[in-house]
Amino acid sequence: MKNGLAVIVIIWGNNVEKVGQFLIKTVDEMTGREVFCVERLRSEVFVSEQKITLPELDDIDLHAWQVFLLNEEKTDALSTCRIFQDQKLGWMLGRVAVNKTTRGQHLGSQMLQAVHKLLISRNVETLSCHAQISAKPFYDQLGYQVVGDVFDEGGVEHVMMTKKLG
Repeated sequence: MKNGLAVIVIIWGNNVEKVGQFLIKTVDEMTGREVFCVERLRSEVFVSEQKITLPELDDIDLHAWQVFLLNEEKTDALSTCRIFQDQKLGWMLGRVAVNKTTRGQHLGSQMLQAVHKLLISRNVETLSCHAQISAKPFYDQLGYQVVGDVFDEGGVEHVMMTKKLG
């Protein structure tokens, strides 16, 4: 158990997936360039922009599915997130980030719709996340519902949100 989350590793046959334009891979399946681009985007958003105090990479990344889209040159991630299964909370979404240069182009919504499609195809019924309060409207418009009270995570107010899939 790390950071209060107990991760269950699920192997679904051929792990490398592509839903729409988004790649879905485990860290072990990603190329060094893909890992670099995804981690650079996450660091820019969560560490540089938002000044979050928690370590950006954690042990969950070793088991999570990384969902991402790179630019044509494969030098930058345009959007990314991770999905994983927690023993207590079920399927979780996290580290949702969109490159500053592509914000407003709906890549975040498109990426989460791809995640929803993948999980529905795997008979997953719900997906939850620790949503930053500032991002709550984004999750609201995708059909997520608040579950519980506001809490602090890394110096930023969050709320648990859940979406029923399918």
